[in-house]
Amino acid sequence: MVFVRPIAGKKLLGSAGRHTVVTDRKAADGGSDAGCTSGELLLLAMASCATGSIRNALTGQVLGADDIRVEVEFVSQKTPGARDSILITVFLPQAILATGIDPIVTAATSGGVVSRIRLGSDIAVACKPLESFPHPLTP
Repeated sequence: MVFVRPIAGKKLLGSAGRHTVVTDRKAADGGSDAGCTSGELLLLAMASCATGSIRNALTGQVLGADDIRVEVEFVSQKTPGARDSILITVFLPQAILATGIDPIVTAATSGGVVSRIRLGSDIAVACKPLESFPHPLTP
């Protein structure tokens, strides 16, 4: 269970157990950009869920799971008023890609968070070489 309350301006304070997080709107949307937006937190939860499920699947296959990165984004639809779809992109070492992506795709959409969201949204999964990950490879 989580709880959220307003704290100042567009900022909200969320708590889950003993953990807290501040959400906010971007400055262009009237916020102060003091924290993630709610949408960014949703994507972060999905990425965390997918990464954990993929790690578990790779560990079960005795494949290294430390060098994976997952990016989740909303993809706008061309039809006005249509709900955005969600794209999960999994960046993997070539050695893992060479074993086939079907187990990765299944794992990416099987976790508790992603599987629940998938019931109401279109979710696609793409797999790419780790070397193409667009952000610094930091732990």
